[in-house]
Amino acid sequence: MKTRTFIPILLSLAVSFAGCDGDDDNKTPEPTPQTFDLGDGSQENFEISANTTLSYPNTYNLRGFVYVPSGVTLTIEPGVIIKGEKSSRGTLIVERGGKIIAQGTRERPIVFTSAAAPGQRAPGDWGGVIILGKAPNNMGEQSIEGGVRSQYGGNDPADNSGVLSYLRCEFAGIEYSTDNEINGITLGSVGSGTTIDHVQVSYSGDDAFEWFGGAVNARYLVAACSWDDDFDTDNGFSGRVQFAVSVRDPLIGDKSASNCFESDNNANASATPGNFTRPVFANVSIVGPVTNPAAYTDQAGVNGSTTGARFQSALHLRRNTQLSIFNSLAAAYPIGLIIENDKGSTTRQWATDGLLNVTRCVIAGHVKNFQDAQAWTNNSQWNDADPGDFASSYFQRAGAGNRLFASLSDLKLSGAPFAGSPAVLFPASDSPLVSSDAAAWTDPLVSSWFEKVSYIGAFSPSESLSSNWMTGWCNFDPQNTVY
Repeated sequence: MKTRTFIPILLSLAVSFAGCDGDDDNKTPEPTPQTFDLGDGSQENFEISANTTLSYPNTYNLRGFVYVPSGVTLTIEPGVIIKGEKSSRGTLIVERGGKIIAQGTRERPIVFTSAAAPGQRAPGDWGGVIILGKAPNNMGEQSIEGGVRSQYGGNDPADNSGVLSYLRCEFAGIEYSTDNEINGITLGSVGSGTTIDHVQVSYSGDDAFEWFGGAVNARYLVAACSWDDDFDTDNGFSGRVQFAVSVRDPLIGDKSASNCFESDNNANASATPGNFTRPVFANVSIVGPVTNPAAYTDQAGVNGSTTGARFQSALHLRRNTQLSIFNSLAAAYPIGLIIENDKGSTTRQWATDGLLNVTRCVIAGHVKNFQDAQAWTNNSQWNDADPGDFASSYFQRAGAGNRLFASLSDLKLSGAPFAGSPAVLFPASDSPLVSSDAAAWTDPLVSSWFEKVSYIGAFSPSESLSSNWMTGWCNFDPQNTVY
């Protein structure tokens, strides 16, 4: 197959703006925004051939599969808009050895979004962003999902794939076939030398964030209105994440049953000792689609998803995962916590042994708090007969510091981030989520990388809907935004 290359001749026309104070005569005029194509619309091997900068205030049309190969760096300036083309499934793939430097700012975030007009956008309008590295995973060198040519994996846990900061990814995510998808942001064996912070994925047509192995750390992640899962961890992912938010549209869900967390070791539940999926999350706020647990029906609606779409759980832990989550809120799902020993795994043994942790967390406002098996059997029949004995006893174990609340109203929260959202995120000063209890920070799994805070969830009592760490760069109404 012939490899097409992208030579950034037109990009030299776009100069950076450097404003000056003083009289108009002394100011450097801001360049006129221009639109350029990035890619040729093919599904073939279109490569960016040399270090390239996408310059503000320009807009770029992402057409087809566009690769950043080994040895090449793609730099994206703050404020740049990249629109994914639907017909060609526009997708950006940063391969092993390639780099992306997408360093936005609070005032001028970088935006990947749909090329459709306002009011006509939908989940799955384009492919997404895929970053691949040389860090380990527990399956060896693998081809990434989504039909792209690229592989991921290696032996360098500190591998550096670049920077994603103050960046939004909207209406991406395509299912090519069952279990073969491009997510909003896909991270395959991305190493800890990579910087990820302040990233929002909205209206993804599959998962918002999915990690396939790797050791990358991240702070300040937002998943809004995903189709499938929000935070999906697989294949030996061992990074750390602090301050993350998930909010759901009650009318958008997946036929496979949507969760906030879905954590697997891998599809076969296998791994060599010491190489299980074992990320550590802290200060996550999960608020699902359930507004009234007593009257909840299990079918999602039709805002881009099929009428057979379903929601399942805030935390679905299975297939030998050793995920740990501390100081977090899990609320408003059909089920709060599933700990499943599927495919012959010993997930519950890891919990008993302290290798899987749900500690200093709050569960509130679910239809059912606990289950020990997948709720949707064969993706078709709802099973709520499972009493969830193990998950219940584990969550309420002595010394864990976990707490149960029947209703979200018990938590004294405020702030719905988007119209029609059931989500309330920001604790009052007397909320049960506010505590000076620092016991969770003494766990040996919680390293010095984590900021030690005195509250449960992603927000402090000093934050509100009008002023919080999402202010200025997040967008909860991308459907109607004019780009």
